[in-house]
Amino acid sequence: MRLTRIFIISIILMLSLGCISVETSFHFHNHNYPIKVFVQIEEEDAIFEFAKFELTVGNVTIDKLNTPVFVGRVSENNGEVPIIFTVKGSLTNWYGKKIKIRELLSSSFNATGNDKILITLKIYREEGTFRVKIDEKKSGIIGRDVPEEVFLNPEEVLLQRAKGTKFYEELIKEIEKNKAIRDELLEKYERTENLTYLKSYRDSFYAIRVFGELAKWRELNEVEYKILLTELKANNAYYSYYPSPPKDFSALVFSDDSPYYSTLKIKDSFNSSLPFIYYTGRGFNLYPVTAIHWAEMYFQREQNKKALQILKELSQYAQYGEYMREEYVLFKNYFHFENASVPWVSGYAQGMGAGVYAIAYNLTGNETYLRIAKSLVNSFDLPLNMNGFVSHTKYGDWYLEYNYNSNELVLNGHIIALQGLYYYWQITHDEKAWQLFQNGVHAVRNALPIFDTGSWSKYSNIHGDASEFYHRLHIRLLKWLYDVTGDKYFLEYARKWNDYLMIRGLKPEKI
Repeated sequence: MRLTRIFIISIILMLSLGCISVETSFHFHNHNYPIKVFVQIEEEDAIFEFAKFELTVGNVTIDKLNTPVFVGRVSENNGEVPIIFTVKGSLTNWYGKKIKIRELLSSSFNATGNDKILITLKIYREEGTFRVKIDEKKSGIIGRDVPEEVFLNPEEVLLQRAKGTKFYEELIKEIEKNKAIRDELLEKYERTENLTYLKSYRDSFYAIRVFGELAKWRELNEVEYKILLTELKANNAYYSYYPSPPKDFSALVFSDDSPYYSTLKIKDSFNSSLPFIYYTGRGFNLYPVTAIHWAEMYFQREQNKKALQILKELSQYAQYGEYMREEYVLFKNYFHFENASVPWVSGYAQGMGAGVYAIAYNLTGNETYLRIAKSLVNSFDLPLNMNGFVSHTKYGDWYLEYNYNSNELVLNGHIIALQGLYYYWQITHDEKAWQLFQNGVHAVRNALPIFDTGSWSKYSNIHGDASEFYHRLHIRLLKWLYDVTGDKYFLEYARKWNDYLMIRGLKPEKI
């Protein structure tokens, strides 16, 4: 093993110094090399920034996502298979601009005999450019490290997994409807070469692709089938009438109710009070954060019926588990965001969710709402490797808005989670929620200086200036922290950041 690593490092060094030129270690038609190698490009990370791609490995071009392509054969030496190869080609973004890409990659596998190897590649952004790397978690020996189902298309594997479940017939119907929609969109793109149609094609198909990819690796649970069908119905309804919206974060609802004027509204046989959020390449997705935010806004406006309708519908997507002999609930997200794998969890939804479900219980006496609220509080106990979202930082416990990156501390998401915990505590007087609230307040107090640039606030510790929207939200949230804690430190920062608005000639917040 050590000698193999030294060999690979030596080859890479020689290549970088220009001593030799090796395009690939694959052999294509020589059956003396028994081990077949397949390569696929996964749908994750920066791939959503591109409309098209053509990447060549060896002498084989790959232009489809999550589709293993045979690239050649290799042999093993005492069970070790070192592989070195070049990936090159072009990426085309949604504006039609082409970007060249070239990467020398290497890996090593324990393989023998007639094993088949899958190498999964990921396109990612690094320092203003785009690169390719091997996703080790989705690479390995097919049938041992990687399931045989990787060769199935997403529709096939979903229907194979769903057979025998109560979702099977309905899933067939929605997949067939989706195919007719995307076939029409693809035909329009091929006829006009208008990238809007290609984007709409990709978007309309995303729910099938993302859940199909999950189904290649494991069985789906009942809640996941429900989310898949709901998202598929929402996208089928939208793309039956319209192409993709021009902007990310657009909200879609299938009712007359929305707390925002800019929400897209559609009348269709599919009916839902929940908002669906659009992202390029990913279509419309059920996002519990937005649904819970809407419910909180309705409660604040004393439109309780609308809030309760959202929370009742959302409750069917709560996923229950047990940790340390206590029941917990997670609202999971099934779309790729930044460098997230699927599914991921937001502390915003967990914390504010506890608060709004407690309010719902207080208004209705419905014990189901109290159960969800309490179980959301219990989810704060989960470790990160169990889809937890509490990062134990040097500032204190931070409630992550994006739990796939424990190093990113988002200010607004953390404080909004605290608001939810506080609302829950006001109704239940639960000591655990109070302690979680106090821990989070302590972390904000310690960390506030890292969010202050001296002229504006930062969205998170690893991002630059917040947008004006988030800067104003930070001011209001800090004022709220002062109101409930009496700690003037928060008021001082709220006033300081309000001054930044006035220095820029902007209208200040009323605090």
